[in-house]
Amino acid sequence: MTEDHGTATWKYWQKVRNDAGARGSYQDRPPLPVRARVAWERDGTEWVDGTATRLGFDGAIFVELHDRRCQAIGVWLRPDDVWGVPLWFSSRGDQDFFE
Repeated sequence: MTEDHGTATWKYWQKVRNDAGARGSYQDRPPLPVRARVAWERDGTEWVDGTATRLGFDGAIFVELHDRRCQAIGVWLRPDDVWGVPLWFSSRGDQDFFE
């Protein structure tokens, strides 16, 4: 991100290539600080700070991102794209990732 577009924040927006897609039903969870692996459309893949707040019934995790490149409040990611999620956050505690 070398360009400065001032207050035109929509010019910073990028698609998230590893977005798991919206979920029709989910469970709210207590906010939890996490690191999310985000594959940006132009800037490539990087780990960014976020807050996990929802869990999809398929195991996907909604992470709120405070990054001007994300046009929405956050993104749904697969569990292997989210680091720092403890066992109690998941309703599917059998996954090795959540240990």
